Amino acid sequence: MSLVYTFPYTRVVRFIAIPVIMALLGALLTVVEMRPLPTFYTLFFGLGGVLVYVFWYTYLDRSDNVLLKKGAYLADFTVSSLAGEKVSTSSFLGKKVLWVFFRGNWCPMCQSQLAHLAAEYETLRERGIELVLISPQSREKSAQQQSRLSVSMPFYMDEDNNAARTLGIVHRYGVPLGILGYGQDTVLPTVVVTDESGKIIYVDLTDNFRIRPSVETIIASLDQAWV
Repeated sequence: MSLVYTFPYTRVVRFIAIPVIMALLGALLTVVEMRPLPTFYTLFFGLGGVLVYVFWYTYLDRSDNVLLKKGAYLADFTVSSLAGEKVSTSSFLGKKVLWVFFRGNWCPMCQSQLAHLAAEYETLRERGIELVLISPQSREKSAQQQSRLSVSMPFYMDEDNNAARTLGIVHRYGVPLGILGYGQDTVLPTVVVTDESGKIIYVDLTDNFRIRPSVETIIASLDQAWV
């Protein structure tokens, strides 16, 4: 399972073959040994855990979102900067904006997504695209995340998931048990791009929290939209 959080390819495909094959081989070896307790642990927790994670747990119960459609205008909401300043969507009118809603520092897939955005941050800026990173986690946690990245990207706090509620992207009880300091609810991973008028020209509403659009995919879509 460590491969899931180590290699980039696990972020962009639904079926991750290597962890499943490794779990199957491990299960086969324990069955050959025919030792009851190790066999039970391997089949139930090892193979069973991998299959549940890949084919069930990572999927999000996500209904059709009428607010986040290509061609629609982004609804107005307010978030807070790391300095505590209130910022509304209207303050970004006149700019091309890439809005990224991520779950928090506890999410390995979000960490990978943010690292890729940091690597392409200058490319986005060269295209005149403003990046807005939004999470329900505290400003202190987002400041910690910002300090770990290679560039200083703008982070914003969505207090009590108010912006996520406005857009219909709250993930109720989405924070796993045992993760402390983040509450119970989080946000469904969401990527939106708006033009200078606030109209949505690109949106990704993933139904699997492992799968996020690559920065290259986003840039290619934007280049086509702004040809």
